[in-house]
Amino acid sequence: MTGPTGLRYLGLAGSVGVAVAGTRAVGLLGVAVLVGAWLGLRRVTGPAPGAGPDSAGRRADTRWLLVTAGLWALPLLVAPPLFSGDAGAYACQGQLYLHHLSPYRHGAADLPCTWLDRTPPLWRHSPAPYGPLWVVLSGAAATTGSYLGAVVVLRAVALAGIALAIGYGLRLARILDAAPSRVAWLGAAGPLVLLHGVSGVHNDALLAGLVVAGLAYAATGRWGLRAGVLLGLALAVKVTALVAIPFAVLVIARDRRPAALARATAGVAVGAGGAFAAVSAAAGLGLGWLPALSGTATLIQWSSPPTGVGMAAGYLLRAAGRTDLSPGALAIARGLGLLALAGLLVALWWRTRTPVRAAGVALAATALLGPVFFPWYALAPLAVLSCTGVTSRWLAGVVAGLALLVLPDGSGLDALTKPVGAFLDVALVIALAVWWVRRRRADRARPTPTA
Repeated sequence: MTGPTGLRYLGLAGSVGVAVAGTRAVGLLGVAVLVGAWLGLRRVTGPAPGAGPDSAGRRADTRWLLVTAGLWALPLLVAPPLFSGDAGAYACQGQLYLHHLSPYRHGAADLPCTWLDRTPPLWRHSPAPYGPLWVVLSGAAATTGSYLGAVVVLRAVALAGIALAIGYGLRLARILDAAPSRVAWLGAAGPLVLLHGVSGVHNDALLAGLVVAGLAYAATGRWGLRAGVLLGLALAVKVTALVAIPFAVLVIARDRRPAALARATAGVAVGAGGAFAAVSAAAGLGLGWLPALSGTATLIQWSSPPTGVGMAAGYLLRAAGRTDLSPGALAIARGLGLLALAGLLVALWWRTRTPVRAAGVALAATALLGPVFFPWYALAPLAVLSCTGVTSRWLAGVVAGLALLVLPDGSGLDALTKPVGAFLDVALVIALAVWWVRRRRADRARPTPTA
């Protein structure tokens, strides 16, 4: 059972176990089996084109991996949404829109929504932080008049996003001379795609597909209009797509000559701005979703490293009897996280020679350094990184850990392990700081090459 075929059916057994268990916690065992099978297939993904053949029996055909991903997805397709209640929130936000109530001003309870009992408490009174395209799609799901019908529509949209990420990811991987099989392994068969895209029907699946498609057109375009349109549509789903746009400009420009950068910037800006404006006008919605982005900040979980550091500081302050300073510590830590993100994004754009990979890193940093992080936020970064051929052990380990972070009923293990996780974040930040200082010293000590 250690060969590719055995791993394929082992993963299928895990997926069936997840679907059969439903919202019961025992489904996490199925997730563990699925993750183990997926990690095993990493050993048989092929090298980048031109890198020469891999060792005998270790190269998996891209089509074989895609079929495997399809098999693993089948049980989850016929099961209700798991690992989150966001499907209910999407449907209710769409119902608000259908009743001419702005989901940017109202929560699901204001209608009240037909499926209020299926909506997480956070979204019953909070406005939607999503773009106008997603609100329209949610409205289309709500027109079915039933929760099952809404789930079918939302799942179809998620699958369309995954298909975009795979199809354009394969194209982008060939352009970048990366192994297409790694797109299939990470972007199709990855546990986060299956659990939170196929099963959880999160809009991050559509976001991932549109961003990858935009970068693929950026890699082949001269002016960037098509790339801009797709990235503008991605922005009309979630604001995080904005992070990818400056890197798409670098991809189009091919170099950093001012004329090339200006041409690429103009093309992308016209395409993205036009697409976003057209969707907003058609939907009849303004920019009220931008203030609504702060709604999720009320969640305090250590899955966001800055929030975890702030939580740890709060625990120490409360132990010292300074309970009044605890909220301030959290706010400062989150603010420092956003400052670090801003600096990192600028440094990535200024120094990168591989803008597609840098776009993936930037999307990942945006997700992790924000005030709140959920595992499905990783769908877009992973979809982009898969096109660059990355399959490092640490990345595979991070994906495996994130897959096990949420219970099938949507409860987060991070909410059950707050003190432990918070101080783990502190240790992580210290370790990263030490690594960065050592790397800087090593770079300075390295002799400068001479002509």
